[in-house]
Amino acid sequence: MWTKGLYLWGIILIVLLLIFPSFSQAAKNTNNSPRIFIQYFGKPTVCRQTTNDQVNIFGWGGWKMQSGLTDYRINYSTMPSYLPRELVTAVFDLSFSTLQGAGGGILFHSAGSSTESSPSNNGQNTIMWKALPVGYVAITYIWTDANGRLAGADTIFNTRYRWSYTHYTGSNDCGGLKSTFDLRDVATHEFGHWMGLGDLYNLEARDLTMYGYASRGELKKSTLGLGDITGARAVWP
Repeated sequence: MWTKGLYLWGIILIVLLLIFPSFSQAAKNTNNSPRIFIQYFGKPTVCRQTTNDQVNIFGWGGWKMQSGLTDYRINYSTMPSYLPRELVTAVFDLSFSTLQGAGGGILFHSAGSSTESSPSNNGQNTIMWKALPVGYVAITYIWTDANGRLAGADTIFNTRYRWSYTHYTGSNDCGGLKSTFDLRDVATHEFGHWMGLGDLYNLEARDLTMYGYASRGELKKSTLGLGDITGARAVWP
């Protein structure tokens, strides 16, 4: 009778694992499954001047950064040949600095170059270029630890589109090159995910940096709107 009982419970357990495969993963480390954030090519595709960046809303991704410095690296070998290395380095520094200023302290630190060419939770936070699906401007992968802190982040810019940089004055919201995506504009949004901010897709948020759509020639995401600043302060470690 005891043997038959064990056999029956064994059958039940197997059925449960087939129906609910997540049960079998409960004892495993699930931190290798990233959260993925996509910045889409906007519809309509034409950039619009800012009408209201004082909307005080933000989305929390569900984690916070680690206390102290967070290193990032750039895989220069994957970037388009028409982009000068010095320009890319300076632009990413501007994007990170914009977010740091809103949060209230220095957290991001350039750690040089990387050879990582695919997103991976390997202890490096890497910025790279790859051919992504049409309509994807950039993607950020986020891994978290058991304490809800950032464990790793990788950002990919789409080589299917052409990239450039135009200085943002605060009034030339759509003053970038019309045939390209502005690197700082898109990067500031992507690095907001590193901090713990999620995408916004509601229409009232379209002038905020964390709005999930980008347009060619757009520059307005280079700096932060009210909701972006509120969010940066809320998720600060």
